[in-house]
Amino acid sequence: MRIAILGFMHETNTFSPVLADYAAFNIARGEEIVHQYHDAHHSLSGFLEASEKLGFEAVPLIYAETGPIGMITKDAFDRIVGEMLHLLETRGPWDGVLLANHGAAVSEEYPDVDGEIAARVRKLVGPSVPIGMALDLHGNLTQRTVDNSTAIVFYRVNPHVDPRPRGVECATIIYRTIKGEIHPVQALETPPLVVNIVKQYTGDEPLASIMRACEEIITWPGILSASVVQGYPYADVPEMGMSFLAISDGDPTLARTAARELASLAWERRAELQGSVPSPTEALTRAMNAPKGPVVLMDVGDNIGGGSSADSTVLLAEAKRLGVHNYLQTLYDPEAVRQCIAAGVGNTLTLQVGAKTDRLHGTPVTVNGYVKLISDGKFEDLRPTHGGRRYFNGGTTVVLETTDGHTLVLTSQRIGNTSIEQMYSLGIRPENKQVVVAKGVVSPRPAYQPIASAIILVNTPGATTADLSFFDYHHRRTPLYPFELDANYE
Repeated sequence: MRIAILGFMHETNTFSPVLADYAAFNIARGEEIVHQYHDAHHSLSGFLEASEKLGFEAVPLIYAETGPIGMITKDAFDRIVGEMLHLLETRGPWDGVLLANHGAAVSEEYPDVDGEIAARVRKLVGPSVPIGMALDLHGNLTQRTVDNSTAIVFYRVNPHVDPRPRGVECATIIYRTIKGEIHPVQALETPPLVVNIVKQYTGDEPLASIMRACEEIITWPGILSASVVQGYPYADVPEMGMSFLAISDGDPTLARTAARELASLAWERRAELQGSVPSPTEALTRAMNAPKGPVVLMDVGDNIGGGSSADSTVLLAEAKRLGVHNYLQTLYDPEAVRQCIAAGVGNTLTLQVGAKTDRLHGTPVTVNGYVKLISDGKFEDLRPTHGGRRYFNGGTTVVLETTDGHTLVLTSQRIGNTSIEQMYSLGIRPENKQVVVAKGVVSPRPAYQPIASAIILVNTPGATTADLSFFDYHHRRTPLYPFELDANYE
């Protein structure tokens, strides 16, 4: 039994001006995939684990990914998807195909990249070859994706520390389908509902109850899998919003009943799935006056894992104004990195940092400090991290200690704060800081929750702000709650 393994992973923020061109993607081919993901916590790792447990031959072909930014260029889509299909065609025939995608990818040409890929793969391998997809919890799932796949399994935890078991689950369903043991039937339910980013932590209500209901439905006789898909609100596409998927063993009515039960439960609690969080001034005041640190501030508007610029200065500027000390945060700023390198380790300089990508994330802040360290920005984390990655690279990285009592980590590549090894590799102990800014909403929790005295979500302006009225949508469906409070779902 030969099963192809490949993927195209991108979460597209259509409000970001930073395009995902071909050079933006990290591409692994063949045995590079095994080297990078065999011992990681990624969905690809789950595919490989399943092949060892079940005894099928996993054939890794190509995997392309980049961090969440703006739309995928036509050139990048054509080259990457073209190579994917070429490898599938020339390396076959196949008994099955496993795709590790995201579910919220948008290109200049296709608003539903994942559905487009699924359709092209289906056309190439034919109707009888099972296709499995392991997707991110923040996908905007389309009927086209469902129609051109055999089984889709989404992560069930946010922060995403479960991609590997979901990869195993997806691969197992495809394996059993090839063996003729099961006959998956998928049902999709899409109520007109958006869940706000600040309410997407699956450890809090109401999502905690909804996810428990999902786990219970998976135990129903005849149900193979079920997924609560939170959706991705920063992609202006028709299918933006929550969705619910159930997979039964040959029973379409059962699958539809299960999907509708989950959708109805979420709809009943739709008001609770919205929320507001403190302003920068409120959050920083609470953090600086807390009896014990570190207080971790989740910068919602500069959520790197959601496609923001990674260089928002809103919190930094306010921390300077309030006189907050013992403060730590990262900033993507290649220009500032070059200036610090020119100054040299141990030397002082005055420079403007941050807010150089666009006009959504504050203005550059003038700081004075000394260059403490220069690093290549590469580090490794063997612990489960959001998304399951093991190897990280922030590009050339500088630690700048400022006269304001701030530790600034300046990176030359956009990189999320999803691993505490980012700080440890630079000789920084965040547990000794009073205030730590993590640019994210949920994804930094596995890294920082173990050391935090408190976690405060703070809303800032930006490409991932919690205030969805900030964005000018042109393609979303209507009515859609909470944009239209009279939206109806039966």
